Amino acid sequence: MDLSTYLEKGFSYADYIKKIEDQLFDLNEIGDPNGFSKYYAMNLKRIERLDKTFELSATQKSKLQSIPSNFSLLVISEGWCGDAAQSMPVVNVIMEELGVEQKIVFRDENPELMNAYLTDGAKSIPMFIGVDEQGKELFHFGPRPAGGMDLLAKHKENPEVYTADEFHKDLQVWYNQDKGESIFNELIAEIPN
Repeated sequence: MDLSTYLEKGFSYADYIKKIEDQLFDLNEIGDPNGFSKYYAMNLKRIERLDKTFELSATQKSKLQSIPSNFSLLVISEGWCGDAAQSMPVVNVIMEELGVEQKIVFRDENPELMNAYLTDGAKSIPMFIGVDEQGKELFHFGPRPAGGMDLLAKHKENPEVYTADEFHKDLQVWYNQDKGESIFNELIAEIPN
């Protein structure tokens, strides 16, 4: 799959946030039959908080000095996704530090791309894809760090005992306590040297 065309049509991080704000405005203006506006609003607040508070440590910056930056990052996301709201601000800071161009496309507008990056058959996002100069995949990471995947596995094993509401609550607590450390470590571990 040539990923170059997706990079070309992708949004910058700032434009992605503006597009989410526009989507939320449209839902509030024309109606929201599926109840998605609350997720857009909550995730915009999460993104804003992380944009203001997440910083790389001196150790993380030092680690990034040995990471090659000869790729672009293609991200598959959606504004309603809680995992994306937690991950994307962290990844944005990492890419800025590396000097890597990042482009974001929307999952539901790009089914052929999403279908190439399913997680256990599901269209789980966000998905971060490193793309070389020829438009080929170098690596990918997503939809969430291992700690989050462990919580999901616990929910799927016994959803009556560990409900979806409990899973989502625990997942957000986990992200808040982890402070982007797992996202940083697991993402850079995927980047080939």
